Amino acid sequence: MARNLIVPCCGTVCREGLGMAINGLGGVWPAALTPFGPDGAIDEAALAAHLAGLAAVPGVTALVVNGHAGETTSLDAAERRRVVRLARGAAGGRAVVAGIVADDTRAACALARDAAAEGADGILLFPPALFAGGANLRPDMAVGFVRTVAEACGLPITLFQLSRASGLGFETPLLVRLCREVPAIVAVKEGSDLPAAYEDNVAALRSLDRPVAILTTNNSWLLASLAHGADGILSGIGSVAPDILAEMLAATRRGDWEAARRANDRLRPLARAFYRAPSLDMHNRMKTALHILGRLPDPAPRPPLLPIEAAERAAIRAALAESGLLHAVPA
Repeated sequence: MARNLIVPCCGTVCREGLGMAINGLGGVWPAALTPFGPDGAIDEAALAAHLAGLAAVPGVTALVVNGHAGETTSLDAAERRRVVRLARGAAGGRAVVAGIVADDTRAACALARDAAAEGADGILLFPPALFAGGANLRPDMAVGFVRTVAEACGLPITLFQLSRASGLGFETPLLVRLCREVPAIVAVKEGSDLPAAYEDNVAALRSLDRPVAILTTNNSWLLASLAHGADGILSGIGSVAPDILAEMLAATRRGDWEAARRANDRLRPLARAFYRAPSLDMHNRMKTALHILGRLPDPAPRPPLLPIEAAERAAIRAALAESGLLHAVPA
């Protein structure tokens, strides 16, 4: 998914030049973090450096900003626009995908138009929180929401399939209907977090009469999800270890499962350190990891989130060492 391969065209999605079809939408898509300064404002220099560092990793094909990893619900609309603009400047030819997190259709449309105006190549569309109350029983509501946002911005959409436990995951029939009725959907960030549901969704998406890329984000069993089938990985852990994700994805593509397991062995300590209770701190932990690695000047999140405490910081440091990322970074 490069900036000259997928462009808005008269309210529909043009894929002219996408010779590799699904593979053109694959690869590693790190969900970037948003660094803040001591005053709580976005540290723009640190953000640009973070994004440029991710874009420089071989195998990274797109940068995702303004998602959960980027603490987007703490950002106002102007800040979200600024993040997309900075990403556009730092992407170095990689695609920029802007997360759209809003609880009503009008707000989602406004954010999507803002992202398009700032040069985003596509959007990652989150379901509104109220969908947890039964969107699968009101499929017309879900289709109407996605279609309206698509028409508002004219950008390709990656649809966020959240976990079934969250109540925000689309059941397979609705996921298929969305992809059939909204042609702007070019990819699905698949985070069902249940192997059976993931496998059903992969099979259903592969049966569509057009390619829709599958980007796994099942972080507690990432390698297993790649074995079931995926075109890429979209994950916050890619903000810390994009090279390991790229190594694992490349190994699975060439059928070298021994190499894939070696990469997964390096990734496992990080996944266990980041994705644990309380889950609200998962991206906070990733910022702490980047701070330990010297890649982020200040790991502080925005309140009400609290900084990671010393004991957990030590555990994150140990995970970084076990993964081989720490090297000679001083304590």
